[in-house]
Amino acid sequence: MKRFFSLLAGILVLFFSITVSAQNITQKDNDSYPAFSLHTSLTSWLDYDAGIMLGINYRWSQKFSASFEPTWIFYNGLVTNPDEKISPSGIKIRSDLRYHFPQKTKKSLDTFIGPELHYKNTQTEKEDRFGINCQNGQCAYFQDAVYTEIKNEIGALIKAGLTAPLTFVNKNNRLCLELYAGFGIKQLKFRETDLPTGGSFINPPDRRLLRFDNTTDRNTYSLPMLPGGLKLILKL
Repeated sequence: MKRFFSLLAGILVLFFSITVSAQNITQKDNDSYPAFSLHTSLTSWLDYDAGIMLGINYRWSQKFSASFEPTWIFYNGLVTNPDEKISPSGIKIRSDLRYHFPQKTKKSLDTFIGPELHYKNTQTEKEDRFGINCQNGQCAYFQDAVYTEIKNEIGALIKAGLTAPLTFVNKNNRLCLELYAGFGIKQLKFRETDLPTGGSFINPPDRRLLRFDNTTDRNTYSLPMLPGGLKLILKL
């Protein structure tokens, strides 16, 4: 966790440094390059592994840019059962390379397409029943205990989207909305820690209903990715 908070602090310092530097530079025209912009997701709060996303985009020409978008995960946005003990924590990082299609006019939508890499690591506290000191199907006793599920995801996708300026909020078109969607695939790997001493699962976690491949390993499998959402963009 110390490494995670150090990384988060470094990212925030970088963002504040860029913002301060941008304010000390003479205001450039929105179509001048290179240019930086800050990104935050308006829909990351609704994810299964939900949290705050704060990213940055660097556009070095009219046609090409790249983004780095980390998300601090700290709760589960889709759990509806208040009695279920689920407390995820971790980080998700997505980084893309974008090709921007030429705009006919300065007021037209900025559309783009490009590849994106996906990485996520979470630790989630869950509760289950364990058999203690089990041999040949016989257990000394049973115990309900909280353990930690560690999930690691690596994936890639193709993403397309469009950016539109919020002209009714800012006349200089620095504040924008981005709508995007994509398709790809990711590999998930799970492992459990903090199990009770001498304990084993009565019913080991089975994730077969979510599988995209034919593997029989309950801890490693692949899934399709269909990301989409809405972001708020601030051009520096």
